[in-house]
Amino acid sequence: MSSILECIRTVGRGERGRKPLTFEQAYKVMDEYLDGQVGDDQMAMLLMLIRVQNETNAEIAGFVKAFQSRVPNLGADIDWPCYAGKRAAAGKPWHALAAKILADQGYKVLLHGYNDKPAGREHIEAYLEQLGIPLANDPQHAKTLLESDSIAYLPLANFAPMAETMIGWKSRYGLRTPINTVVRALNPGGGKVGLRGSFHPGFQQLHAEVENVIGEVSHSVISFKGQSGESEYNPKVSQTVWLSRPEGVESFYWSEQMLTELPLPAACVLGTPEEDLNTMANSVVATLTAVLFAQTHDRDRAFDQAFQYWTEYCS
Repeated sequence: MSSILECIRTVGRGERGRKPLTFEQAYKVMDEYLDGQVGDDQMAMLLMLIRVQNETNAEIAGFVKAFQSRVPNLGADIDWPCYAGKRAAAGKPWHALAAKILADQGYKVLLHGYNDKPAGREHIEAYLEQLGIPLANDPQHAKTLLESDSIAYLPLANFAPMAETMIGWKSRYGLRTPINTVVRALNPGGGKVGLRGSFHPGFQQLHAEVENVIGEVSHSVISFKGQSGESEYNPKVSQTVWLSRPEGVESFYWSEQMLTELPLPAACVLGTPEEDLNTMANSVVATLTAVLFAQTHDRDRAFDQAFQYWTEYCS
């Protein structure tokens, strides 16, 4: 018998009686849904109730684990979710350029995301050709591309189509569900290092804690308030970033860092206007720094390496 009714009762009772799902409950009910034992309306009801109460790290981790059990480890070095898209006024998707630079340095980078066309944002899917990032048809194709090109973009629909369906429930029910948090943590490539960009306060810590609850060995993730909620670090703001490692979760305060003398390329492959090239350069270097910090756990060392990679790209 499915556990969906028990889960709905658990989170949907009155104020004094309700409580969040445990990791085990969240895993079981999502596993049942993915196996076709639970209908869309029941699952949507559960997720709406969880969202109203604010999802916990255990609930998200349980949901993520259910999806991950269905995706093979693809051997990626870096896990790069790209789900929010950038507002047009915030510039082109410069984080994709940062990902390509890391791939050119020998890292295996798996980008994955969802193109929310009605939102009218700048998603990387529209810029893959300019950047030379191949599109993967399925996980096995992504694995082949990682081995040959060191980088690939795997659309959510090509590895977790039911998650894409669930994201679409916003149009049907008028409310986002916790699945928007879940998809960022799916790590379909099995990356050893990951980054999580989000927008709303509190979610930066939540994303880091989710990784720690999942408990992947040798998996390190940096979580921050991203540009427009995307996995692109904004160098214009000071903020607290969160680092998740198997040993636990730590927070670090990073001051804004807009440099005026960064090298600039002759032109931007993404079509960035000349007057925005310095902002682009700072955004790419800051994003590279964040990724490398998740690997080195040393911001100064990560920045020096990021600056070197950017200088080589511009030369």
